[in-house]
Amino acid sequence: MFSIYKWLLLLLMSGQLLAQEKEQIENKPSWSDTKQQIEVNQSVADQAIQKRFLNILKISARIQEPEVEVREGVLVLSGWTDDEADKTWVEEAANRTEGVIAVVNNIEVRLGEQWDLEPAVSEALSLYDKFIRALPKITIAMLVLFLTWVLAKLTTSLANKALSRKVKNPFVLRMGARLFAIPVVVVGIYLVLQLTGLTNLAMTVVGGTGLMGLIIGIAFKDIAENFLASVLISVRRPFKIGDYILVSDHEGVVQSVTTRGTVIMTLDGNHIHIPNAIIYKNTIVNVTANPNIRKQFTVGIGANDSITHAQQTALDVLNKHDAILKEPEPQVLVDSLGAATVNIIIYFWVNGQKNSSSKVKSAMIRLVKKAFDDAKIMMPDEAREVVFPEGIRIIQDSLESSQTVEVVKTTEPEANAVEADLSNDVDEIRKQSAENQLSDESDNLIKDEPV
Repeated sequence: MFSIYKWLLLLLMSGQLLAQEKEQIENKPSWSDTKQQIEVNQSVADQAIQKRFLNILKISARIQEPEVEVREGVLVLSGWTDDEADKTWVEEAANRTEGVIAVVNNIEVRLGEQWDLEPAVSEALSLYDKFIRALPKITIAMLVLFLTWVLAKLTTSLANKALSRKVKNPFVLRMGARLFAIPVVVVGIYLVLQLTGLTNLAMTVVGGTGLMGLIIGIAFKDIAENFLASVLISVRRPFKIGDYILVSDHEGVVQSVTTRGTVIMTLDGNHIHIPNAIIYKNTIVNVTANPNIRKQFTVGIGANDSITHAQQTALDVLNKHDAILKEPEPQVLVDSLGAATVNIIIYFWVNGQKNSSSKVKSAMIRLVKKAFDDAKIMMPDEAREVVFPEGIRIIQDSLESSQTVEVVKTTEPEANAVEADLSNDVDEIRKQSAENQLSDESDNLIKDEPV
């Protein structure tokens, strides 16, 4: 009997438990109710708001002498600033603060003093701090730059030794050796820019080399043209130091050739700097490239005089003079027949390095004239026709006595003081040119010894 009641009690308790579990399952919120807003207590104490926003103003450092007061959710701001944007920023931040109903912005905007040095001092201190922080990078970059310079010098030296066996021109050798050092310098600069944080600039240096070369070529066209001309002049060698040249209406002794131009000294002692592009593109007359110079002059003899005798007389004068070269031999040729003369042209050669061709020509004209006078060879003037439109009136008078007019002929000496020195004037200009150099010897592209 007791067991029956026991089982009935257990069945009753189990039914109650099942009913409670079912009720809990039915009252459980479904997934569709998860979007329901969760209620949160929005009330915040005024003191908490005041303390929090005051800390915000101190951290931002936008407002000088900040004061914050909160009553019933109304936030009152006080203080001053020198920037209107700071005042606006603070007001917007106050409106976003939780628990604030309204904002009263009493912040003053004051203009800064004209002689306020604080911004400059602050900026200087900021730059100093940045410099101190960047000092390790700068030190490493300077070390890399120094190593780049050393490697570039070493590369140039090795290239110079390697090329010296095949390249004899000093300028081409120096330029070719430096070309080998360009990649080393570019890589070194790239590493320095990378270490200092200038990555974009480093990529510009590496990637913009071609564009930079094009821009430089256009902007410095004349300079590049003169440089290229200097290379060609150095290789082709149309003249040497000390040569007497004529180019572009200028003439003188070559003093030096640089990467920009050629310096010559005129016979007047003036320096003329001619761009190499003009030198290379114009006709160059190198007077002293061949030491032998041919000179000539013309003399007229009388129509009744023996031409052969006159030729031999002039030729004897030329052969006796020490300044006249025997090879090539001098020549005396008939040039033309004038109205009253037979014109003879006299050719002779002079060593231009030893003697002045102009001085020798002057001496030959004087000596040939003396020889013709001694040989009684006439040198008449050209005949001139005189026209008298009204005719000529002749008056005859008896002469009681006849007079003889004696013609006095001057005697020409064999030598004179003017012809005592027939040396070349170019030698003196060469000496002055060597003593008055306008450029360093290292900049001279042609280093041959003067002739």
